[in-house]
Amino acid sequence: MTTDFLQEALVLRHRFYAPVTPVLAGLVRRTGQRRVIDLCSGASGPWEHLKPELQQDAGPVELVFTDRFPNRRALQGACDRIGDGRTHVHPDPVDATAVPEGQDGIRTVFTAFHHFPPDVARAVLADAFTRRAPLCVAESSERRWPSLLATLLAPMLVVGHVLRNPTPLRLLCTVLGVLPLVVTWDGLVSALRTYDGADLASLTAGLSAPDYRWWTERIAPGGPAPPVLLLIGEPVSATD
Repeated sequence: MTTDFLQEALVLRHRFYAPVTPVLAGLVRRTGQRRVIDLCSGASGPWEHLKPELQQDAGPVELVFTDRFPNRRALQGACDRIGDGRTHVHPDPVDATAVPEGQDGIRTVFTAFHHFPPDVARAVLADAFTRRAPLCVAESSERRWPSLLATLLAPMLVVGHVLRNPTPLRLLCTVLGVLPLVVTWDGLVSALRTYDGADLASLTAGLSAPDYRWWTERIAPGGPAPPVLLLIGEPVSATD
């Protein structure tokens, strides 16, 4: 129920990652890659609204959902709802620290990078760097007071979500306070674990070459949407 809430109520309903669309479109145009390999896809993240917007900006793009422990039912449902014939689920588990050969394209990681301890996070970045694969890591939580305090709004958001999508079990867990408590705790821990710009610079230290660059960007869209912190890695030519 927690992942369902995060997927439907926050990522899709409030479109937290809409500001990432032009950044991804720029990567598509600069690299010429027409395939996106989404790592740690979970229940599909923001792609149900993000992919149509990306294709409107950058043209046709293939999307492949991957996960080390894939939720195939949720991911296939997202493929069906996107319904463009160019969105697929990778048939096998995929480790983000060692993406299989043949899975070339722009790698993306949405709302998952904070789950990795530093050694694993660096391995994810190192695999992209070694393969010279474009990479976009996006996080909508921050280790800052506004993000931490925002988690206190979770109970109200949970109640609204459950009332829009009621089931007996959801209603029971909400009335008993279990679901609001779990969602609030999850949001608090996620914010505390999220890497900031200095952390990302440390993780990419030593992963440098003339033909590959790293950069970060913090996008603050304003309104109720939280800031989005991006880490971008991309191959470059000598003339760039």
